[in-house]
Amino acid sequence: MVAARPGSRKNTGAGGMAIKQENAQYIQEIETIISQVQGVVSGRIVCQEDEILEIHVLANASRSPKQVVRDIESAVLVTLGVQLDHKKISVAQLDSGLSLPAEAENRFRFRSINYTAENGKAEIMITIDAGSSSHTAKLSGPNTRQNRLRLIAGATLSAVEKSLNIEGMLTVGEVQKVHFSGQNVIAAAVFLRLHNQEEVLIGTAINRGDELETAVRASLDAINRRLTIIKSN
Repeated sequence: MVAARPGSRKNTGAGGMAIKQENAQYIQEIETIISQVQGVVSGRIVCQEDEILEIHVLANASRSPKQVVRDIESAVLVTLGVQLDHKKISVAQLDSGLSLPAEAENRFRFRSINYTAENGKAEIMITIDAGSSSHTAKLSGPNTRQNRLRLIAGATLSAVEKSLNIEGMLTVGEVQKVHFSGQNVIAAAVFLRLHNQEEVLIGTAINRGDELETAVRASLDAINRRLTIIKSN
């Protein structure tokens, strides 16, 4: 059964999702989110009589189709609260010769995290790699369970801005823990401000035992989706 958007969607049975004509823009929102998933070149939803029948995705060869499908499901669920049927998602991959190895090499990568807490205050120090260089940023604040994840995301964004020599373009939206498809996932929403406009970037990472490191990876995943655009501005 597919989750429905309150007041605008209705279920049509197992695996079916019907959408009213006036909510065609909502389909475009889903397509936009799909296009932001790492490795995706473009995505197109096929509807018939307001029902989603197929979701066609064109991706490069940097990631496996299964990884792309899982990220699409996770991103749409976290952003819009809609659970897509993975059986309806088909992924076509470009030849590996058409992928962008240089771009992938320049993506931000997690290096280390240092977390200390004293007298109800947490201090986070994040180090990330960008190509052959490393960049570190610190952030401190109240040592609460939810705020720790926000501090980690904030420190990660600060390290990214330091690397790119920019300021005030990236801010933390939300950082949430989600149980999805049998996996514990952390999702990070990052606000990117360009030319007086704001775009929401969504990043996800599977928690493999270290919640703090996972929050860093989710934040970097969000940034890496639009890294070319950020660098060009």
